[in-house]
Amino acid sequence: MEHPLRRAREARGWNPPEFARRLRELGARRGVPVGTRKDGVYRWESGRRPDARTQLLIAEVLGIPPEAVQPRLWPHWLELDPLQQPGRHTWDAPGAIRALAEVSGRETTMDRRRFTQLTGTALTASLWGWLLADPAAAGQITSARRLGENAIGHIEDRVRRLRRADDLDGGGHLLTETASTLELVVQLLRDRSYTDAHGARLHAAAADLARIHAWATFDVHDHCDDHAFRAALHSAHASGDTVLGSHVLAFWSIAANNTDRAADAEAMAGAALSAARGRTTPRVEAMLLSRRARARAHRGDPAAFTDLDRAADLLESADHNAGDDPEWVYWFDRSELLGARASTHLDLNQPARAEETFIEAAGRFPADRIRTHALFLARRADAQWRQHDPERACATAMEALDLTEDISSHRAEGPLRTLATDMADHDLPAVHELRERLRGLPA
Repeated sequence: MEHPLRRAREARGWNPPEFARRLRELGARRGVPVGTRKDGVYRWESGRRPDARTQLLIAEVLGIPPEAVQPRLWPHWLELDPLQQPGRHTWDAPGAIRALAEVSGRETTMDRRRFTQLTGTALTASLWGWLLADPAAAGQITSARRLGENAIGHIEDRVRRLRRADDLDGGGHLLTETASTLELVVQLLRDRSYTDAHGARLHAAAADLARIHAWATFDVHDHCDDHAFRAALHSAHASGDTVLGSHVLAFWSIAANNTDRAADAEAMAGAALSAARGRTTPRVEAMLLSRRARARAHRGDPAAFTDLDRAADLLESADHNAGDDPEWVYWFDRSELLGARASTHLDLNQPARAEETFIEAAGRFPADRIRTHALFLARRADAQWRQHDPERACATAMEALDLTEDISSHRAEGPLRTLATDMADHDLPAVHELRERLRGLPA
């Protein structure tokens, strides 16, 4: 029987030397000397038990809570590895449809009726208008039993529009729109006939809809919706698109990282890289590396800069071959990579470098990236505060608030509220003005 440590290691795409390296680096940061090399990992996987302190380090590397280690003997507590927990749904098309149905709010089996009977409360007005905008597609979706190219293409266009709406406005309006569109796609997958190729494209569309819905939940409520992300991963798997699954994991990683689950985030990004490497374009690989870098930075690991340097090299070549990229990675450019580098400087307590890089990123941002621009302004304000410059920090925070007032994303407000709290002892007009403005915002 395969040892649970080997299963946990391989689930992340780590060979024994890589696992040993991570363990040594974490031990150095925690002040616990670890001399383990690959032979030591092999010995553990062959029956030898590591000492108690090393077991706690292994748990942290794998993202297993430390309280799970003590009551259980080695290696039984490794069964709690979050990447190996059994899912409630099978990894096939029926399992994907059941997982997606939970996200869209329709958990019970639907009658095989025409979609027109599910109008009204089941659909938003904008979705119904979108549906009728293309008569050929509407006819296939609402009447014909078999779905054709018009219907599939129309749904894919809807997903593209929702994906780009996130750049401009954030997640607030997307929660309803993605749920209702996903409800439609789930019923089509369940109740209608289609070719294998069209079914794969429907599952790919459903995967990105569930991913956008989970991302919007994080953007608005600061909550990592594991169920929606997992449903997206199921549907990406059913579509046969491994790289699309890596795309889902990249966003799941960021949501986990920003809800105090940095170990999970690094594991997700590492799995995404392992799955996509050799199967995708330089731009996608660069994006995935930036996600792992953010998780590593959150854990205080300077290896984050190695990932970012490699991502920069890949992005250089990506700019010459952009036509090969999947459409969903359009947003990852130099401004995003610079923002990730600036955020990493901030996490590693290098505020001056962080501010300098945030300014460089801002000069490259496309005009429609309002939500991301607001978030990076909030982080730049934090960098200025850490350099003991509350006046400039307040001015930058006000710029961020100017942007957030026009969008439905509130993710930048949390860091600004924390900043205002940290400034409580400063009796400055700029600080009072910032705190008053934050008090006037909805909680």
